[in-house]
Parts: sequence; structure tokens; C-alpha cells
Amino acid sequence: MSFRDVYGRTHQLDAPTVEVIATRLEARSNSDRYMDMLHQYLGALDLTAARDVLALGCGTGVEVRELLRQPSFAGKVTAVDISPILIETGKRVAAQQGFADRIQWLVDDAQKLGFPDGTFDMVIAHTLISHVPEPDEVIRQAARVVRPGGKVVVFDGDYATLTFGTDPDMDNKIISALIANPRVLRRLPTMFKDAHLKLVDSHGWALTEIGHADFFLAALQSFSVLLPKAGAETPERVDAFVTGQLRASEGGTFFAGYNFYVMIGEQAG
Repeated sequence: MSFRDVYGRTHQLDAPTVEVIATRLEARSNSDRYMDMLHQYLGALDLTAARDVLALGCGTGVEVRELLRQPSFAGKVTAVDISPILIETGKRVAAQQGFADRIQWLVDDAQKLGFPDGTFDMVIAHTLISHVPEPDEVIRQAARVVRPGGKVVVFDGDYATLTFGTDPDMDNKIISALIANPRVLRRLPTMFKDAHLKLVDSHGWALTEIGHADFFLAALQSFSVLLPKAGAETPERVDAFVTGQLRASEGGTFFAGYNFYVMIGEQAG
């Protein structure tokens, strides 16, 4: 079967579809629970030792901008994404928020980076490896370009746990349309070891919303475009599903959730 995950092929999609993805990515910054996870793992990092950070699969740069807001981080970020449209969006938003001089934006493929070995103090892959055709290669590349003693930080969802209530068939269609590797985090400790990275820290969260939707609202709003674009379901059936979920949220009967994890590896050199 051909590669379906729309987030993993943003460089191949039409501009209106990528704009829907960009809106979805930016909406994550409006979720207190999502941003709390981000703040927790950034707080666990020794950012004072990181002068040069590489952000892989940066999207519109929500996480990059949050990194730059950390008082202990005085370095610069190289932000890489495979989509020129997302890079341009990220560059524009970062400039509006006063970060233009601290971010270098590059269009590149995280599975085959062009940087020399040992270029960065830290590499962050935030919600990336679940979407790429070759997640193991992303980890190998991250391990290659980080300096001895540097950190590789991977944050992502365990999307095999994703559910919207009582319709497992639609859950599976959502996962097939949006997630290339729904169980990849379960292999990440082994992937780190194979790339000669020592696992030094990890943490997990369950992001569930019961009764009313908040974080999941932006995801639902994107489904009407993204699921048909991936060929997972007809527009009519997706619209009916989304309408039902929004009504459930309004009526206090909504249920959705999945797990997130962060794992931190150290390059021993």
C-alpha cells in the first residue's frame, strides 16, 4: 500500500491542505494540557549546555518558539522541515513574535540530513517519527549529527491508543490517514540502543478529554479535509462523524484520548 500519512508527505500536498495542517499544528499552542507536557520535558533538559539545537520536523515551529522562551536557553535553533510551506509559515510567525534572529529555517529531510557529524549539542524530534516512512533512519541521523555528550530528545504520541469513544472503525481510519507508525515509541528504546544512544530519561502522559473537547477540537476540524485527502473515508462520512463529535462535546458526552511519551538519549561518543 502506498504511503498514506498526510503529515508525512506535506511536501507533496497542495497548499490549501498544508494550510489546514499548519492551522492544526499552531492550535496545539492553545491547549494548556498539551503545552504543559512540552514545558515538563523542556524543564527536564539542561538547556544551559545547549548552544546549537536542531529541531527536526519543526512544522510551524510552536515547540521551537517555546524552547526559545525558556530563560535557561540562550542558544540558537536550526529548524528543519520537509515542507517549504510549513517552513515559510514558521519563519513568518517566528518573526512576528520576535525570534527571527535566533532561528535558521531549512527545508530538509530528517531521514537524510546534510549536516556534518557532531554539529549540534541537542537534537529534538517533536511529533515526527510517528509520521515518517523510515523512523529508524531519523534516529540514526539524529545520533550522527549530535556531539558526544549531547542529547537526542524524542516526543511523540503512542497513536495505537488513540480513540474517539465507541467507534473503533473510525479510530482505525483516523490512524491510517494521519499516522504512519502508531506504535513506534514502543520500539524507541531499542532504536536508541541501535543508534548508540544511551536512554537517560523518559516520561509519559495520558491526554484524555471526557465530557467536553478542547485539545481535540482542532483535530476534529481538520479531519474533514485530511481524512478524505488520505483516501481513508468519504467526505460525507467524515463530516457526519465530526458533527457527531462536536455535538457530543456540546452536550457533555465527549470522550477522546491517547498517550504521549518523551524519551531522551545521550550520545556517548
